[in-house]
Amino acid sequence: MDHVWERGYLKIPHAYLVQMIVPHPLWDALLPLLSGTVYLIGAGNCGKSTLARWLSERCGDAALLDGDAGQPTLGPPGTLGLALPCGGRRRRFVGALTPSMAPLATLSGLRLLLDAAYAAGAATVIVDPCGYIRGEGGREFQRRSIEVLSPDHIVAVGRDAEIDLVLSLFSCRTGLSIHRLPVSPHARRRSQAARRRYREERFADWMADARPLTLPGVLRAGVFPDRPEGYFAGLCDGDGWMLTAGVILGDADGEICLLAPPSLPGRAAYIEVGRFRP
Repeated sequence: MDHVWERGYLKIPHAYLVQMIVPHPLWDALLPLLSGTVYLIGAGNCGKSTLARWLSERCGDAALLDGDAGQPTLGPPGTLGLALPCGGRRRRFVGALTPSMAPLATLSGLRLLLDAAYAAGAATVIVDPCGYIRGEGGREFQRRSIEVLSPDHIVAVGRDAEIDLVLSLFSCRTGLSIHRLPVSPHARRRSQAARRRYREERFADWMADARPLTLPGVLRAGVFPDRPEGYFAGLCDGDGWMLTAGVILGDADGEICLLAPPSLPGRAAYIEVGRFRP
């Protein structure tokens, strides 16, 4: 792969791979049982995101909620995304690649995206959270995500002691149905290096049309570092919806220069700096 450096940032040529989904035979049987909020849970490399996309394409008036800021499918790394039935997109900026680094932003972002999906007319919302489930921190994150979203269905992919521990806390919850699916034999196992390359490609794709954006006097939210140059940052409207996101080029005399794709329509209310440099 040929790497190109521009303005001190690595630009990676982005190659699209057309991946055919090979559904597990049990997926078709599950489909007519689902409605309302459907929360998928599974460890990494279990094919959960593929299942989420397959379900969202077949459930009527379904929205897909991408809750994995580290391996996103609907936006750049560091964001949560929502694909609406009408084709629209909404995004929340969390500024971290793992929920352990931004738990409150992740949980509130998930809930706000879910509410936005129903406000836009979705009948079913497929929630594809990250695969953070290992250890006490992972189990607690999955538990709190389920409590915040209050799903109608949980679809657990794979047999795993960590998953069993989380599900045991909700086995008697009123109005909740729990479904178990095996890991598809077609699920691909990705190494940490492959996951890192995927993030780089997603970021390069997002920044393909980036231009310097001058923001004089913009309000600053969250923890703003003394030297924010090089950090990923999100520009948001008054309701917290992300208008655009990019890399801070400079911060001087109360004026921030952000290298980012063109902003969505709307009035910028504040800028928030993430916890990583791309």
